[in-house]
Amino acid sequence: MTRPVIVDLFAGAGGWEEGLRALGHRARGIELDELACATARAAGHERLEADIAALDPAGFAPLWGLIGSPPCQAYSIAGKKLGKADESEVIACARELCEGRDTRAERLAACADERSLLTVEPLRWALALRPRWIALEQVPAVLGLWELFADLLAAHGYSCDTGMLSAERYGVPQVRKRAFLVASLDGEVRLPEPTHRSFHPRRHEVPADEVDLPNWVSMADALGWGEESATLRSNHTSSGRIPGGAPRSLDRPSFTLIGSSYTWKIEKGVSAKEVRPRPGWARRRPATTVLGEPRVFGPGCWPRNGHPAHKVRRETVRVTVEQASILQGFRHDYPWQGPRTARFRQIGNAVCPPVAKAVLAEAMRPSLGRGRG
Repeated sequence: MTRPVIVDLFAGAGGWEEGLRALGHRARGIELDELACATARAAGHERLEADIAALDPAGFAPLWGLIGSPPCQAYSIAGKKLGKADESEVIACARELCEGRDTRAERLAACADERSLLTVEPLRWALALRPRWIALEQVPAVLGLWELFADLLAAHGYSCDTGMLSAERYGVPQVRKRAFLVASLDGEVRLPEPTHRSFHPRRHEVPADEVDLPNWVSMADALGWGEESATLRSNHTSSGRIPGGAPRSLDRPSFTLIGSSYTWKIEKGVSAKEVRPRPGWARRRPATTVLGEPRVFGPGCWPRNGHPAHKVRRETVRVTVEQASILQGFRHDYPWQGPRTARFRQIGNAVCPPVAKAVLAEAMRPSLGRGRG
């Protein structure tokens, strides 16, 4: 049998396809970023390096499934959020595409951020190819557009569902909320049920409907940090060569007691071999949203939230590429390509594979139930 064709638009480094691979399927990924394409190919995923907006969907027919994660920078809180200012142009373009009119060029000229209009590309491909099922993802600010797209697709025979999913509810050691849309021509479709409990920093009791689910995974557990470490720090700075004082593990004898020993302190969450302590929050919760950099900020301590620099430094955890990969739901040895900065950027932009797997399983379920694919 010919393998059913699945296309992944804005495919990045392969987050969707890692989830798809776990379900026994593959996709043709399209991505413009050269290094993200290199990473995906190194991981065994197919890549076409191209500008999606310039491609004719007809060259990919017939299509069984369509996946899409348009660039988020125009809508993300980490950017200038010009996508919000462009929303009227995006909505108008989407409606015109559904009427059979391609007005992207003129709508693009009116946009403050040229990436805003890329959000309509999955809709353009869906209308042109009518895949049996669709799965889309974007930052939370795009949920309203996904709801509009769901209404437009429903008028073309699709059953749709939209909503917010948080990554820790699918076993990912990170609180990462994203807006999703699933659609199917072959039956009613819904977003997936959570596999793990939700995390809430001020909640102490497990909700009744989550009692039978396994707990979320903490950042420390995911990274194998084990039991909380501690060290004794003295006031011996070795003439300034050890700022903050010399550290010593608590499984060793103490420093020599002297008159100023009252100034020594025990620091939890840090071993004597570490330069920086691991904040206690990393053991009490999943990581905060992983961004495209080697820092994972403490809860509520993202610099743009107006917190003082010393608090941000104290609560920030620096991670390696391998650790960031784990926190995003990838395997630790996923073959990220390019300079270190580019690898972190690819990780921050990727869909978490466990979430992708759950969403895809539900999106394609009606089609598989009817013997397609």
